[in-house]
Amino acid sequence: MLRAAQRLASRSSRLPVPCLLGLDHAAIGVKDLKRSLAWYHGVLGLRHMFVDDPMFNGPIAMVGVNDIPLLALLRLPDNEQPLVGSREQRGHFALRTKPEDFETWRESLPDLLRLHRAHDLQSLWLEEQDYGRQRSLFFQDPDTNEIEVAAWFR
Repeated sequence: MLRAAQRLASRSSRLPVPCLLGLDHAAIGVKDLKRSLAWYHGVLGLRHMFVDDPMFNGPIAMVGVNDIPLLALLRLPDNEQPLVGSREQRGHFALRTKPEDFETWRESLPDLLRLHRAHDLQSLWLEEQDYGRQRSLFFQDPDTNEIEVAAWFR
């Protein structure tokens, strides 16, 4: 058994690793697609993409910027709840902004979250982190999915 594992390891170290272009999109579960589409457009400026494509409508909606899909909003089944926990437990997704736009995000985001609050229980929590070369704002969508807007400064 050990020799077979060693042969496999030796062979796999010679296999080429195919090239990746980058992250295609993140998929997140949401309770109400219509509500989430409005929220992601209002707060983050993401547009509903592929509106006329039946493969990307129904229980899924793609949103993005500049004709580039960033998120797949997946309607959760009625009997399922969004994931719970902190970003350390369940993860989050980050959207990049330009360093020169970070202050505008910092100033505008509290008002955008209040203006587009989808229901009374939706969190208006906002956390800023300074990681030295990167600064980030963390907040939640109507289904408690955690979002980060990040800018890299060096």
